[in-house]
Amino acid sequence: MFAQKSGLSIVATAVASLLMGVLIGQHSSSILKDLNHARVRRHDSQEDSDGWNHFRRLVQDKWKAEFGYNKEIINLINTANMENDLRELSRRPHMAGTERDDQIARMIQRRFVESGFDTSELVPYNVLLSFPNQSNPNLITITDGLDNVVFRSKFKEEPLHEEDEDPEFVHSFCAYTPPGDVKTAPGVGVIYVNYGRVEDFDKLKELGIDVAGHIVIARYGKIFRGNKVNHAEQRGAKGVILYSDPRDVALEGGEPQEVYPNTLWLPGSGMERGKTIRVDGDPLTPGWPSTEHAYRINEEDAAVPGIPCQPIGYDDARVILGKLDGQRAPKDWIGRLDVAYNLGPQMTPEFRNHSIRLQSNNWRKITRSYNVVATIRGEVEPDRYVLIGNHRDAWGYGAVDPGSGTAQLLETARVLGELKKQGWRPRRTLAFCSWGAEEHGIIGSTEWVQEHVEKLAERAVLYINTDVCASGPIMNVFSSPLIWDAILDISKMVPGVRNGETIYDEMVAYYALRNMSSPEMVTLGGGSDYAPFSFYCGIPSLDIWFETDKNKYDITIYPSYHTGYDTFHMMVNHIDPGFRIVQGCGRVALLTLKYFGDSAILPYSLERFPEAAKRSLGAFKSNGSRDKLVKIYDKYPLLEESVDNFTLATSAFVNKLKDKKNSLKDPIMIRAINDQMMKLERVFVLPAGLPGRPETRHAIFAPSLFDDYASSGFPGIADLLYEYNTLLPHARQDKEKEIMRHISDLTILFQRATGLLEDFHII
Repeated sequence: MFAQKSGLSIVATAVASLLMGVLIGQHSSSILKDLNHARVRRHDSQEDSDGWNHFRRLVQDKWKAEFGYNKEIINLINTANMENDLRELSRRPHMAGTERDDQIARMIQRRFVESGFDTSELVPYNVLLSFPNQSNPNLITITDGLDNVVFRSKFKEEPLHEEDEDPEFVHSFCAYTPPGDVKTAPGVGVIYVNYGRVEDFDKLKELGIDVAGHIVIARYGKIFRGNKVNHAEQRGAKGVILYSDPRDVALEGGEPQEVYPNTLWLPGSGMERGKTIRVDGDPLTPGWPSTEHAYRINEEDAAVPGIPCQPIGYDDARVILGKLDGQRAPKDWIGRLDVAYNLGPQMTPEFRNHSIRLQSNNWRKITRSYNVVATIRGEVEPDRYVLIGNHRDAWGYGAVDPGSGTAQLLETARVLGELKKQGWRPRRTLAFCSWGAEEHGIIGSTEWVQEHVEKLAERAVLYINTDVCASGPIMNVFSSPLIWDAILDISKMVPGVRNGETIYDEMVAYYALRNMSSPEMVTLGGGSDYAPFSFYCGIPSLDIWFETDKNKYDITIYPSYHTGYDTFHMMVNHIDPGFRIVQGCGRVALLTLKYFGDSAILPYSLERFPEAAKRSLGAFKSNGSRDKLVKIYDKYPLLEESVDNFTLATSAFVNKLKDKKNSLKDPIMIRAINDQMMKLERVFVLPAGLPGRPETRHAIFAPSLFDDYASSGFPGIADLLYEYNTLLPHARQDKEKEIMRHISDLTILFQRATGLLEDFHII
């Protein structure tokens, strides 16, 4: 019985186990399915979350989202840091091609690395640089009838402050002018040409004075020194002497207590050094980067001056000008030296047996110069670049030029590096650039742009330049018209550097005293590292420069410019005590970088571009040139019509964008709209360049042919009209063909720009 019960139990247990196994198996399968479904749901949920976060990054306007934060980070710009950096940067001379310049390049690269940038590179180029002979200085001498030297010019500044003397300080010279030894005949030979402008030489011709075969002496100011030398050479002069007149650099007198180191004014031995070539970049590789393998033209074929030129101080200029006889200079040519300001070329009777001699011993050498380029990779659009740059090299200590800009660059990099370490990344890639050999001819930036021209033309959003952050308290805006509104918006956010609540308030107050209702917006002239970006590539560019208060001192530039007195002592005692101006410059630069680096829709001011173009065309009407242009080419009104159509197209585009800007959630649409705006200025780049100027390709806003520092609207037309009325009939016909072709080109460019702003599907 027991046995039977056991068997039944076994069978029952087996059946129960089987049934339970089936049930458990079914249930387990269900559980596994549920678990798998849960895993899938969690995975899908994570993917959905990641996808949504990615989509949000694509369409988010970080500038608006972090606007309150933007206001806070301006306080991170530290004046003590910039003061310490400037002290080191200006401690010793650092001309391009010297070991000290290379040392600073390596220091800047290291600082970018320490700031946490994603890349930081030294970029070398082998370029032709010009140097004075430190053992055989350039001189102006005066000899008497027995060939005795009765006067010898100084070749470097007198040390007036304990930190001014350095054995490696560069002697006075004008870069790229050739070596030479020219001398006047006894009692004759030097002619005073005022500022050496075209109109000054024209005035001399009107007065019956021919400069051919003579040495000329010109005062610095008004135009680029290279144009002065070029104008003199074109008219047959055999040498040029340049000096800074007290009227421009010593307005309160020249006594020791009235000049450096006691004030900002220039002492009598201050000499302005500088380049004289009128092309940007390495003279031996025009149009191409000066890499190791680059083809180089012969030096004699390079676009360099053909006559010697030497700068001197106004103490020495007083000696030379005081010996000139001849006609009295026009009233507006008279400076503040206690001399008669006669034009020459004769010398006064007591010096009729004296001669003036100009000896230059400059030399040239192909030398390695470095750029430093560092980047913070963009989180959403890494292939769109917002760049900021400042040159590193100086003719001497360079505290203002370029030290104030470099100190700002390093501090702005530090602040953004700190943000990056806390997890921040910009929407677009930010590039920080320390350019080499700018003073010799905007060489480092030009070579780099020429090497990367396709990338930059396709991808660059904005270039910001900070050559001279602080030479005075007034922020002047020099930029592409596309940037004008943005920089005004930024200036309203930055605390004032004087007594105003904001920099914008200070600008308004400054211009009100000049009877202007709003801050003046000026297009870019030449003279700094924005040139290859703007004039060669058509990339919207901005130069941030705090300048002298011209309501107080109406001078062209700060007095110690390019002299041995551009020192740390000058900066901290007379130009920017407390570094509030450099701080203001850094704040403007930082916010501008973030504005264009983080905004979903790029903050260009499209309508400003046709406004500025129309003003420039209007100038031809006001100066009488329009009638001449219509007579030469009866289709000239079509150019005006094309500008009007472009104006309407930009207004329509801007209005459409305003209507849908806040509701744009399509990243492809955002990208497409940005590309339309970003590439608008590129339309006006002429592949072959302006007539006779292949390296200057911006057809609407570029430097004047006769002053590389000055901005000019429609520069090609202005260039072609120069001396048109003086041409012989055959030459005039050739010139008219050039004018007609250029006007036709301009008309087509404006038509293309109008087409670029049409709906995407319209070709």
